[in-house]
Amino acid sequence: MEIYFIFAGMFCVFIFGNLGIHLYYKKMHKKLIESLQGKNYTLCKNVDMEMDSSGKLAFSYQRNKANIIILDNEIFILLFNKPLKQAQPILQISNSNETFPFISKKISFDSKFRVNGKLRIQGTFGQGITSGKYKIFLDFNTIDFDLEYYLHHSR
Repeated sequence: MEIYFIFAGMFCVFIFGNLGIHLYYKKMHKKLIESLQGKNYTLCKNVDMEMDSSGKLAFSYQRNKANIIILDNEIFILLFNKPLKQAQPILQISNSNETFPFISKKISFDSKFRVNGKLRIQGTFGQGITSGKYKIFLDFNTIDFDLEYYLHHSR
């Protein structure tokens, strides 16, 4: 009988822990958008995203949905896990020195270019043993966004 209470407790911790993480990052997403009010940015919702990263210690591959904010040369990726659409940390992809609030991770990029209607971003991260390379594909084929115009005017 006690084993059922242990499993029930673990289940509740799992559910409420994930709910807490979701609500926290959802609030950070909202605060970032509010902090950009008055600036000329583009918000693209529910963009399919693929990201793979490899380093000396690990390899990772993710397929997620994301809301993408493009502000001049800054790209903000507001991640959501599939299939539950749980809010995740915000990534800022930029080579500028400008910092923005509510960003979980800022990474620089080496290249941005178009591949079959998708924006492919490549870069490196970390230093020493934690260093690695990443590739992100943002699929703009299903939304109304002029990727070609963005690529020619964001350099």
